[in-house]
Amino acid sequence: LSYHHVGPPQPGTYPQFTVSPEQFERHVRWLHKRGYHGILSSDWLRWSQEGTALPGKPVLLTFDDCYADIAEYALPVLRRYGFGATVFVVTGQLGGTNTWDEARGSGTHRLMTAEQICLWAAQGIEFGAHSKTHPDLTAMAAADAAEEVTGSRDELAALLGCRVASFAYPYGRYNKGICDIANKAFELAFTVDEGLNDLNTELFRLKRTLVDPRDSALALECRLRWGRYPFESRRAQILRLRARLNRAVRRLFGQERPSPSCGDQRVQTEARCP
Repeated sequence: LSYHHVGPPQPGTYPQFTVSPEQFERHVRWLHKRGYHGILSSDWLRWSQEGTALPGKPVLLTFDDCYADIAEYALPVLRRYGFGATVFVVTGQLGGTNTWDEARGSGTHRLMTAEQICLWAAQGIEFGAHSKTHPDLTAMAAADAAEEVTGSRDELAALLGCRVASFAYPYGRYNKGICDIANKAFELAFTVDEGLNDLNTELFRLKRTLVDPRDSALALECRLRWGRYPFESRRAQILRLRARLNRAVRRLFGQERPSPSCGDQRVQTEARCP
């Protein structure tokens, strides 16, 4: 399961990537009651490479970008229920802000500090790398992309004082060249491709499904059983249709001027992989 923000809604935040603290605790409590065990990415690695046993009904919760709000609202809940998780860090922005999203019009949001990362690492939360500056690696020269990937590994390893095993592709974007770079620097890497992982899944194309703040218990159950919510595309179609109808009504009564249709497409594209 993939998360980004966990906390109260903030101005300028993509709302589809912010889960409220109350909803997040409901998710974790629901998982706990149904016998799921929150594992680390290193647990998966040991199972796939060495056959080390996993607990029954394992689930891996991941958090991209290492926002400060998860340290306040998400990680304490995980530890209270005995769950592990993996957080992916943009190492060049420790204690800074989400500059990659600010450049695209997002509001400013704080990221975890080095001290917070070390504190939570000591409490059983695992940290992986998410590049140095969160670029689209597929749009970079190979040498620059390699520096983003290996540089983030080295910076995080120096901070934690241990090997860093996992990487998450910024924006979920990758190609064969980027996978090869990650393969040389890490032992496994995560995409945003949906589905379940098993022994046949490539370790550098591991799958995740993004938890939506509108998800019901049924949606969460579907994500756990199939690695996706099969009704999500239909829900998105209904929401887009509703938004178009609302705009049409407002324009009819002179309350809104038409906007370029490409704006909707841009938002939908950006919404897939923050």
